[in-house]
Amino acid sequence: MRKRLVLASPALALTVAALTLTRPAIAATELAGDPAAGHEIYKSVCSLCHSDQKGVIKIGPPLYGAFGRKAGTFPGFHYSDAVKNSGKTWDVPTLQVWEAGARKDIPGTKMSFPGLKTDKQINDMIAYLQTLHD
Repeated sequence: MRKRLVLASPALALTVAALTLTRPAIAATELAGDPAAGHEIYKSVCSLCHSDQKGVIKIGPPLYGAFGRKAGTFPGFHYSDAVKNSGKTWDVPTLQVWEAGARKDIPGTKMSFPGLKTDKQINDMIAYLQTLHD
């Protein structure tokens, strides 16, 4: 006889489905990204809209100091309500989902970038972001 998992509510069922479909996160200590390769990705993909310099705002908020910062909190940048209210903090698992597709991750974001194509690119970019701090 097969046992069936019965979920108590539609919301719980959706949560389980979402967790099942989400890319598995890599723990911060296991991130095998290359910061130099991430810098090249930054220059070719991100630099038009985002600065990697402290306090410099372009079209988007600066990436300097973004790792570990609560989403939607850089002073002086006008974020969408979706990002401000996301409750996210930019850490490895959160950035892995964001870098794969910001609009899928936080519907309503102003960021139009469709996402990086591979896990390697994502992990390289995150490794670079981790270097951008005091």
